[in-house]
Amino acid sequence: MIDPEAILYYADNPVDFVEDIIRAKPDPNQRDILNSIAKYPMTSVRSGHGIGKSAVESWAVIWFLATRPFPKIPCTAPTQHQLWDILWAEIAKWLRSNPVLSNDLIWTREKVYMRGYPEEWFAVARTASKPDALQGFHADHVLYIIDEASGVRDDIFEPVLGALSTEGARLVMCGNPTKITGFFYDSHHKNRAQYSTLHIDGRNSSRVDEEFIRTIIEMFGEDSDVFRVRVAGEFPKALPDSFIAMEWAEKASEGEAPDIERVLRVDIGIDVARYGDDSSVLSPVLDKTVQDQPQVYHHNDTMELAGRAVQAIKAYALAHEWAAIYVKVDCDGLGVGVYDRLAEQKEEIIEAVEVDRASRYEDEDPDKIPPPFHLEVLECHFGGEGGRIADDDPIEYQNSTGLMWGAVREALRTGSLHLWYSDVQISQLSNRKYSVNSSGRIELERKEAMKKRGLSSPDMADALALALHDPVVSDWSLEF
Repeated sequence: MIDPEAILYYADNPVDFVEDIIRAKPDPNQRDILNSIAKYPMTSVRSGHGIGKSAVESWAVIWFLATRPFPKIPCTAPTQHQLWDILWAEIAKWLRSNPVLSNDLIWTREKVYMRGYPEEWFAVARTASKPDALQGFHADHVLYIIDEASGVRDDIFEPVLGALSTEGARLVMCGNPTKITGFFYDSHHKNRAQYSTLHIDGRNSSRVDEEFIRTIIEMFGEDSDVFRVRVAGEFPKALPDSFIAMEWAEKASEGEAPDIERVLRVDIGIDVARYGDDSSVLSPVLDKTVQDQPQVYHHNDTMELAGRAVQAIKAYALAHEWAAIYVKVDCDGLGVGVYDRLAEQKEEIIEAVEVDRASRYEDEDPDKIPPPFHLEVLECHFGGEGGRIADDDPIEYQNSTGLMWGAVREALRTGSLHLWYSDVQISQLSNRKYSVNSSGRIELERKEAMKKRGLSSPDMADALALALHDPVVSDWSLEF
């Protein structure tokens, strides 16, 4: 139990509380945040990634619970993952390592409360999914914690504004500045005078890995929104960025394709047209490094396209006899019919290729005979689950569309892919925009938005993205 006289001191000195009682060492940026919370009713912090904001929020929760009588601390974030797996887990970590605090403050999955007062003296976790998430908290001492505040809808904030009219109520908002509209944005712009605002650039934080910063600069550039949001802690530019730089696509399309002595893998991406003006495209890539000429078809039905795919498979099996062939079909919409037909014919195709080879290699030296023909027909979905291209990638994508296009982007950025020259393909690759969403993930512009800008569906680019994609099992998801 903390000495009552010490509590009176610590109530106005959260940095000393964190150092003396929690036994943590805040860095200068974290000290500024804690001091702002103690001094001002409303604090808004925009920052880059990895500056330790979850830690400072957890310290603020513990400090407020331990130094005020019967406080209430509603905590919210846009997702359960951010709220429970990160913030709430951080609170648990600091309590668990401190017998003095853990004896009095009881941690549960959704609430932290003072022993003996679970309904009157607590912090509670509420995801920001409903307008009433932050309603109904009445006490002399209220502290609202809003994590990843850019992603919280404006209607969630409305009850907070009413509660803040009560003396002793405080608000803390923290997050990557991912949106140029909304409550959090306004707190740093038109409503700035009402807040204590702090800006933390990741380059000025000892907690941010310099390799992370270098990687972001190398991958996206210092003028990109990814750098502005994830490193510099600045709001995005008014206009979104193109996901793939035109100069990368142009450079990859220049000159002759490099020779491959023996192709060991052929990936064929098949994007199936869903609308009258769109095209169906077969995009072959050799050894993930050289794109062969895409095949573009208009106004064909799924059985005709499946037949075209069978022809392509057999042609590449003949031209590159040592290669395994992987066919990736977009199964959103009409593509499922093409996939089903190819899957149905898979063994028949393999048998036809083997019969042809047997006749041509009948009297050949066994060492010169290619291996058994390997064919895979894979189901892909552009609306599937997102994630990282590689385990050490500092950027996550919202869905599999981003992952697929991200693989193309990385190949073009690093110069590891030679493209078949096509002005249409270059235009499609370089005209798609992206944004950094409220979870800090990259989200590509939807096709509907592209069409509103007067652009056609990026069918050639999608087919290329399918060719470079390696689905684990299935990309199926209900997220579109």
